[in-house]
Amino acid sequence: MIEQQPRDPIWLQAALEAVADFRYGDLITYGWLHEHLKISAPADVMTAEQFRALSFETLTKVDGFRDALLTNHQRYLSNVRGVGYTIVPPPHQTTEAMTLLQRELHKSVNKAAAALVHINVHALSLADVRDNAEARSKLAWLRTVGMRKLTARASAETRTVVLAPA
Repeated sequence: MIEQQPRDPIWLQAALEAVADFRYGDLITYGWLHEHLKISAPADVMTAEQFRALSFETLTKVDGFRDALLTNHQRYLSNVRGVGYTIVPPPHQTTEAMTLLQRELHKSVNKAAAALVHINVHALSLADVRDNAEARSKLAWLRTVGMRKLTARASAETRTVVLAPA
């Protein structure tokens, strides 16, 4: 029997193990991730730099794991806050992706709106004021027409999803 070598980086190996251990709809806990991604437990007392390094290591490994599962194994993960990640069944993946898109677009549009509205107009030239007004009108269009169409599309997808009994 040929022994298979572990994959490097570690998240590729963890993705293979997750595909073998979990099915669509299953929950991958943070404990499982920490064990299989070899994420060190935080010390009782850490410096700010140590905390940043651990956070960066965790983020890198978990993002690599999520990306490997999605691109190599067609398994999309949805965060379950404070618990882990659920492997989204394929019939629900489109709805999850559109919900994520809506949430991120709303955040971005709101940030842009705040920056465009809360501006010191007294420090702008006439051309700058005109550019700002044009940008605000484009954003208003995006908020009303674009987001409404996106929301309508996501709602239509939600209505067509048939949930299988557990």
